[in-house]
Amino acid sequence: MTPGDVVPLSFNSSLVALSFLIAALGSYVALLAAAGIRAETQDGEIRVGYIVIGAMAMGGVGIWSMHFIGMLAQNLPFEVGYQAGLTILSFVVAAGFSGWAFWYVGRDRFTFLRCLVGGCAAGFGVASMHYVGMSAARMPAVLLWNLPLVILSVLIAVIAATAALWLAFNIQNERQRIGAAILMAIAVCGMHYTGAAAGAVVCTTANEAMGLHIGGAMLPYIAFALSAVILLLMRWHLQRASKRFRARTAQRIDSIIESAPGMATDRLPRATPGP
Repeated sequence: MTPGDVVPLSFNSSLVALSFLIAALGSYVALLAAAGIRAETQDGEIRVGYIVIGAMAMGGVGIWSMHFIGMLAQNLPFEVGYQAGLTILSFVVAAGFSGWAFWYVGRDRFTFLRCLVGGCAAGFGVASMHYVGMSAARMPAVLLWNLPLVILSVLIAVIAATAALWLAFNIQNERQRIGAAILMAIAVCGMHYTGAAAGAVVCTTANEAMGLHIGGAMLPYIAFALSAVILLLMRWHLQRASKRFRARTAQRIDSIIESAPGMATDRLPRATPGP
């Protein structure tokens, strides 16, 4: 293509499907973490491990990895690299806002207002991650933004994040969790591909990547490695949580057994004094 040409918007369907699966996987693990946060909150405390897992799963896998696989899915007539500093910053933004939202909503009794505040923060983080990630792209082209579509993508991010938090802290069983993960993946992908449509790619002269950059072909491997780390982290933390739960249950049973004789004595009818 020659300078000034607009690249038609099209996608590789296989990579789009992969990006959806990554978003669903991250959402599912984040929902598991939210269940742990909810259980711990009922006991009056929140384990930092659940917050970290939720942040990494939702922000790192479900949003960040999905974004860059989605970028690779877009059919472009040239290779795209990504400036390392901005790419890392986009990860920090996604994971940081997601973690804060999980902490804020989970630290106290669930209310719609608390969910709305957390959803706005998380949605802002999703949108910021997307556009910081887009600004990290190094290619022989420029992006011309469609403002109404940009605003629409931000609104989708906020609505999706609020709905995701509501689902995360209200689902009760495995079937609901799977359905919620699918809905969250649809919302995350909807935001990303709306944002992709908001930026028209206009070819220019060669644009060399400045400084250290990551080749676009490496990103699926990075996303896969990140997903594997998240799963390992989740397994390790669940093992620790299971041991804590068993120990706590044993202590409660012991306390019930120890108090049982006294309770039984209290319930015996008192003897009536004789004449």
